[in-house]
Amino acid sequence: MDDQLSALETAFEDGGYAVLEVTRNRDQVRTVLEEDRADAEQVRAIAADAFADDDLLGVNVTTESIEGQDGMNTVVTCRVR
Repeated sequence: MDDQLSALETAFEDGGYAVLEVTRNRDQVRTVLEEDRADAEQVRAIAADAFADDDLLGVNVTTESIEGQDGMNTVVTCRVR
């Protein structure tokens, strides 16, 4: 896990969220939170604080069902440099 992924995972955990997964695909970092209805503004702020200002291009917060799991999870996708 690279430094950006570790920093993001730590930031969410410090914010009281249970992190199920943090992955990178090219310029997108995807974080799956256990909470099904996490506050979008709060998780955006946590993501913004985890990256340097010039590294973060955008944040998208959605809910989705994850294959093999019951219920819904919050997914935070960050577009980064």
